[in-house]
Amino acid sequence: MARRFIISVTFSVLISFFAWLALQPHFTLGIVLFISAVLLPPIVFRGYYGKKPRMLVPFLITALLLMLLMAPPPVTAPNVEFGLHFATGCWEREEDTWPLNEGELTYSCNETVAYSTIHVGGVAWKSVRVELPVVGRFVTIYEPMQKAEEAYRKAIERVESKGYIKLAENYGMDSDIIGDVIFAKGDECVYLAKTRVLGGGLAVVSAKGPCRGVKGFALRWHDDYLWNVSEPPTFEEYRFNWSQKGGVRVGWFAPKDWPDEWVGNTYTAIGIELKGTGYVKVLDGKGERFKWSLWTRGEKSYYVALRDREILVIGGKAGEIEKTAEEVSPCGLKNGRRVEWKTPGEVLLEVTGELGENFAPRQVSEPAIWSLAGGRFELDENLSLTILVYGTGWQCHYARYLLDTPEGNTTSICIEREGYFVAVAVRGDYKSVNAILSSISRPKKI
Repeated sequence: MARRFIISVTFSVLISFFAWLALQPHFTLGIVLFISAVLLPPIVFRGYYGKKPRMLVPFLITALLLMLLMAPPPVTAPNVEFGLHFATGCWEREEDTWPLNEGELTYSCNETVAYSTIHVGGVAWKSVRVELPVVGRFVTIYEPMQKAEEAYRKAIERVESKGYIKLAENYGMDSDIIGDVIFAKGDECVYLAKTRVLGGGLAVVSAKGPCRGVKGFALRWHDDYLWNVSEPPTFEEYRFNWSQKGGVRVGWFAPKDWPDEWVGNTYTAIGIELKGTGYVKVLDGKGERFKWSLWTRGEKSYYVALRDREILVIGGKAGEIEKTAEEVSPCGLKNGRRVEWKTPGEVLLEVTGELGENFAPRQVSEPAIWSLAGGRFELDENLSLTILVYGTGWQCHYARYLLDTPEGNTTSICIEREGYFVAVAVRGDYKSVNAILSSISRPKKI
């Protein structure tokens, strides 16, 4: 008999779970399900409760208590209104939203970006999201993708009908962007982006005005992390215990109060910083409780090892480092394998050769901004090309911001090759810029 009571309570809990989900998008349906969670189990198990009507009271108390305990926890989260503000910088509709039409929510305003005044607009549609009972995590059950795609397509048609020429697709750097494109005509540009926004929704955002300002708006989420840095910052910013052993430098990092995940993330971050400062991984190895890697740049090398919750770093010349690692490191060079990674210079040659299949670039000078490897090339008198190789996506996108915004007549993209990130910037007439950037195959977003 007790088994039927437990099953009936479980049945009520299951209905209550869906009632909490339904209550958020549809209040009436949620209330109906809550009532059903109390009434349906006694009806389904009427044989049991008919014989033991006194069990209806503990069932009702248990069902209501569990119903309340399953309530989604209060969560403070941004709404779509704030999400569209975050994507556009606007709080209300101030002026014409061309080339956009109306949406469920429409914002527009003037902004100053890269010393230029541009007009920014955005239209958004809310997604249907529900908060899971107990855990409080939001799940999207419907996205208005068709509405956003239609608005994005029609906006592109309006821009092209005014004589604007497409420069590049996938131009922006925000990871929430689903698709974007930038156009130009004379000294004016138009940027369009279809994107997800905070608060659960989809939006189409536009920016139009002087090219330097529009490009600055599209590339505004840049970060100068690891920019023009020669050595990994973690070695100086974290509490490494450094000592000198012969001609090499040995550092230990063993935070006692850190979770294992944090220590593992620090080891990963060191690898990212080494790559971002021009070091190339040549050896690595791992076992059940350890992993290590060896990085070189010219005559200088670093050995980095992680064992349990300790990180060891050895810096110096390659030959001396390997000998010291065998003596000092609990990992040594165990299970070592050679890693075939190209250098930044080799990646530069590869990208230049890739372009050379359709064009004939001729290197004329070194690039004006910092990079691991790069060059400035001329394709003809009025068309120039800058190629810059970086170890991280942050560096690549920051370089794009520096290249595209000063005057607005340079347009760049970031491509990934051999684990490196390459900024390709073209300066010239708009049709040639589009032809060159379109000829480079690249992933949709980096």
